[in-house]
Amino acid sequence: MKQYFPSATILRDIFQQYLRKDEIAVENQNLFRKIQPLGKCALLDSERLFGRSRCAEEAISAGKVGIVILAGGMGSRLGAVMPKGTFPVTPVREKSLFQVHFEKIRVLRERYKSPLRTYIMTNPDSDALTRDFLRENDFFGLPEEDVFLFSQGVMPALSPQDGSLFFLSDGRIYCGPDGHGGLITALENTDAGADMRLHGITTINTFHIDNPLVPILNEEMLAEHLHTGSEMSSVVVEKVDGMELVGNVVYEDVSKTAMRVVEYMDFPGEYAMKTDPDAGGLRFWAGSIGIHLIQLDFLEEMARKIRENPGFLPFHLPLKKIQTQDGPEWGIKPERFIFDILPLAKTPTVIRAVNRDEVFITLKQSAIPVREHLSELYASWLRRAGATLPENAQVEIAPDFALDFATLREKIPAGMIFAEEEVYLE
Repeated sequence: MKQYFPSATILRDIFQQYLRKDEIAVENQNLFRKIQPLGKCALLDSERLFGRSRCAEEAISAGKVGIVILAGGMGSRLGAVMPKGTFPVTPVREKSLFQVHFEKIRVLRERYKSPLRTYIMTNPDSDALTRDFLRENDFFGLPEEDVFLFSQGVMPALSPQDGSLFFLSDGRIYCGPDGHGGLITALENTDAGADMRLHGITTINTFHIDNPLVPILNEEMLAEHLHTGSEMSSVVVEKVDGMELVGNVVYEDVSKTAMRVVEYMDFPGEYAMKTDPDAGGLRFWAGSIGIHLIQLDFLEEMARKIRENPGFLPFHLPLKKIQTQDGPEWGIKPERFIFDILPLAKTPTVIRAVNRDEVFITLKQSAIPVREHLSELYASWLRRAGATLPENAQVEIAPDFALDFATLREKIPAGMIFAEEEVYLE
């Protein structure tokens, strides 16, 4: 990978942006006064998440759609310095996030009779650990030649006092991953983008590793994306509360011609908590869950514009604790977010998941809530299909048995009884 290090001018501009944060917040108030909530969206069926559209099926079978898993995150908040994708999350077999996603892809490869080329974006700290983990587990049944790992770039952290750099004990400058928006430049700075072109990929389905319920290559979503000629499409869910830690998808103004995603840390509480007296619920209800379809041409255009003007796409500047040669310190960690290109996309499309519990749960500080969510979801599938099982049974359904409720219902006869406290179907 061609490692990029920003110029002194860029770092100075980033620090000046940080110093102006209060002034920028005031300026943004004028922008927030114009934003409008999303209205009706195309809907993502909650019963059959896999398989609905002929045109989508043809695109996938022809190898035109690639899978990109954003897997650079480390599990520091989980108490271990390992890539987050290696953490066990399923309720019975304790499969890792990588195994969950790879097993889905394995089932889909068989369905579409296509290699479904899969790209894993790591970061420089997690790359070797991820490669070793996948090789030790034989890529969970996927051919190694169909899985392409590449690393995102890094950005140095800056002191919030004077914009100076931090150093590690070995004398190197401290740098951190450049955010999930680093995908844009990483495709150009590694061989990943060229590999996609070589294999005829024109659309990518990208998502974060930490959500085991991602409906990979959802045909309904892909059909909507292709039919509208969209350069970028996203899945949204109804937020559980105004302050939920997800991006807020909004229209930029009353014309409703451009959409954008406002990160939760940038979205003022007075707007986040607004309710709609007519429709009920939150006025700004649409939460982004990081599942996108993006045209490769569009990503390449964005990369070119960033190359020509590094300030073309904004940096977000969260303060985070970092380990330096002088111990832990607060630092400004510049990051780009992939959803910031949404306003620049032609015909951006948003599709709403009917039932968020079917498509969204993320691994954060503990795997316990994820395991509980998955077990409760799978148990509800069995009961809806007419099966009986113990009230507190731990339930896990492998992708090769059923990817969604509709498929499960076809396999489970009504009246089936499960007496065990642990139920695993494969």
